[in-house]
Amino acid sequence: MNEKCIAKNHCFWLSVVVIGRNEESRLPALFKSLPSGDDIEWIYVDSQSEDDSVKIALDNGAKVCLVDEDSVYAAGTGRYVGTREAGGQWILYLDGDMVLTAEFRVFLDQLKKAKELPPQTAGFVGRTCNHFLDRSGEVVAVRDYVVLEEKEMGKLEDWGKPVVYHGGAVLYLLDCVLRAGNWNPAVYQLEEIDLCSRVRAQGGILRAVDLPMANHYTPYLNTLERIKLNFLPRWRGKNLFGAGQVVAARAKAGTLVQFARYYPYPFIVLIGILTVPFFYIIWPPLPLLFNAAIAVWLGFIKKWYYYLVYLGNLFQIIRGLGRYRPFKPNYRQIG
Repeated sequence: MNEKCIAKNHCFWLSVVVIGRNEESRLPALFKSLPSGDDIEWIYVDSQSEDDSVKIALDNGAKVCLVDEDSVYAAGTGRYVGTREAGGQWILYLDGDMVLTAEFRVFLDQLKKAKELPPQTAGFVGRTCNHFLDRSGEVVAVRDYVVLEEKEMGKLEDWGKPVVYHGGAVLYLLDCVLRAGNWNPAVYQLEEIDLCSRVRAQGGILRAVDLPMANHYTPYLNTLERIKLNFLPRWRGKNLFGAGQVVAARAKAGTLVQFARYYPYPFIVLIGILTVPFFYIIWPPLPLLFNAAIAVWLGFIKKWYYYLVYLGNLFQIIRGLGRYRPFKPNYRQIG
């Protein structure tokens, strides 16, 4: 946090942190969707864009932080930087290819006027709706409830209900993020569940409200591409072993058991695999039945394909365990 803001506690009611790289076609709509006012600041964190993203952010009145080339890593890097620079009581995180909804702006107004929130509230999340784009940039499909399912969200009048996960669009109390240690800038994936689990370990509760929060404009992936994204170590220039980096980071910090408590599913899949030789000795069909039961259970509490998701997580954990290199990103501020 800025030293000036430390001296004054919070300079703003809300800080909006947007991260992006080469998002010039999406940023105008995003900035147009954001709330504004004397008690609101916009911070855009750019990861070495080669287009006019920085100029667009500056023209829209955002404070811009440029991440040095040798510090560009992943989404958590930009959010880490934005959090360090934020001076708001609340901090709203968005990606550069998102648009904030009118419904969530109304929610922000209600939150600002609220005299009391449920105990231990650390933040809020609403619905993210994916707008899938083809190679020409046209929307070819739309899917709502892509991060959290409808059954996981609560009514607005109840301030939602507690959840254990969030996506890239999330609203947190800044102090809760800082007490949890900020985002980890050195992991490629699972940075959201990593932060959320640390916030929960500090006693904070993230609440999901069943109202639209953000429209996310993202490339359409067919079934084969989604499988590749889940199982390959690298794909389309992206490193996909961040789950292992998170596990390595939490082991290094002595909080791996805490992480597994809040994100147990890949470890449950691992237990099922490890029991195969022992169960086979008892009765050859038993390993298959036991692992099938795990798959059915995950399908019941999540969706039918989630066993494959967490199996992919497990492969990513194994590949990424030796690839965690903690660092503090270098950046400079303009505007």
